[in-house]
Amino acid sequence: MLACSILAGLFLISCDDDTSGLGGSLIPDSDMIKVSEQSYFAVSRTILSPDSILAKTTQCNIGHYTDPLNGTVYHSDYLTQLNCPENFAFPDSVFGIGGFNFPDWFKEKMEGVKPYYANLRIYYTSFFGDSTNTIDIDVFPLDKMIDAGKRYYPGIDPSEFYDCTSAPIASMTLSALNFLDSDSARNESSSYYPSVSIRLPDEFAFEILDKYYQQGGPEKCFRDASAFMENICKGFYLRCSRGDGTVIYIDKSVLEVNFKCIDPENPDQVSSYMAEFSGNNEVMQMNCFSWTGLDTPLSDPTCTWVLSPYGLLTEITLPVDEMKNESGVVLNSATLSLSSMVTPSQRIRPSAPPRLMLVRKDVASAFFDDNKSVDNIESFGAVYTSKTGVYTFANIAPLIEKAYSDRAEWLEDKGLQDNAASRAAYAAERPDWDKVMLIPITPQYDANNSIIGYIVDLKMRQLKLVGGPQGQKLKIKTIYSRQ
Repeated sequence: MLACSILAGLFLISCDDDTSGLGGSLIPDSDMIKVSEQSYFAVSRTILSPDSILAKTTQCNIGHYTDPLNGTVYHSDYLTQLNCPENFAFPDSVFGIGGFNFPDWFKEKMEGVKPYYANLRIYYTSFFGDSTNTIDIDVFPLDKMIDAGKRYYPGIDPSEFYDCTSAPIASMTLSALNFLDSDSARNESSSYYPSVSIRLPDEFAFEILDKYYQQGGPEKCFRDASAFMENICKGFYLRCSRGDGTVIYIDKSVLEVNFKCIDPENPDQVSSYMAEFSGNNEVMQMNCFSWTGLDTPLSDPTCTWVLSPYGLLTEITLPVDEMKNESGVVLNSATLSLSSMVTPSQRIRPSAPPRLMLVRKDVASAFFDDNKSVDNIESFGAVYTSKTGVYTFANIAPLIEKAYSDRAEWLEDKGLQDNAASRAAYAAERPDWDKVMLIPITPQYDANNSIIGYIVDLKMRQLKLVGGPQGQKLKIKTIYSRQ
């Protein structure tokens, strides 16, 4: 019996279902892959937003805002051209101009009636700040063509395109709420499109109509947008001249020419018509941004800032060499989380950017110039998590590998050894090789509501981040493998 029990025990031991050791002895130790976790730390600082980053958008900002938190002052005006549909035509009979012979009854009805006038109407759907606060807008005609074949950046000086010594041809005081519209109109949310009409001098309407009825006028001046801008109206500069606390996001600006004429379908009636020449994505519209008071947040070493549009950005220097300091190491993933800092409450203040793009600093301009998409190699996107105040870039490992391999290729092309002197030479030629920037972006959608690209977010944004040269370093959590 004792012998049987011993044999049974040996049998049970030999049938242990723990198979973790099976095959281990068949793989040499030198061929086994070891996976490890490790954290590295990056350093960040606040920088001025480069003027070379292109804003490809039809949104125009107008307004002024002084931030009580950091003392910065944002101001925005804009320039807009106007589009003319190809082969545009006015009717044959416009009263008060041209050679049309109006009947006596028409002339009698028009006694004391203004036959034509022009407005500049600006449309908007959103704004930042106090809806009841007022701002003053001045309108200037452009006296120089905006070159449609040239790329203009937000640092543009509007005085290049208009006579800055002249008085505005029109002015208006407005608020985002627009008290000129009734409550009932504003409550029609499905159809209500906020807009403000700025009355232009009567001679402006006269000049447009008069040039049309001159010999060859339709072909010379109204053939297309280029002919219209060259011979009729080169565009407008709209300037915020007074007010603080409101920035209105303009969707489009439309020149409206109103006139009286005989309706061909109702020849016994006086009819009112309006011709529209609209600023849209077929012509140039450009923001003129300016910031003052940036020195204080720019020089704070205990944090970093993102002030948008085109104010301050955060730059991060990645520890590329430290993360790639061993041969045979493969960086599988690298996660970077950025935490916002709590700031004193304000009644009205810019919100944090809903989306941030992390992009290599030396390719940021090309990203927007060339309409590139986020590729998760040199550019990455992150969405703001409001509950935690964190942006998480899940895996920037490809960027680390790309930065490292770019330098290796450069050294090889130059015939240099990979040593401290050669790496210093590379850093001197490409000082931003290991640096990235954080840029607020907004997605662009196609007809199917799918994201097809990103542009710079031009709405008012404010973000204070953990970091800074003397603040907390940014942790990058990595998973890497080695043989």
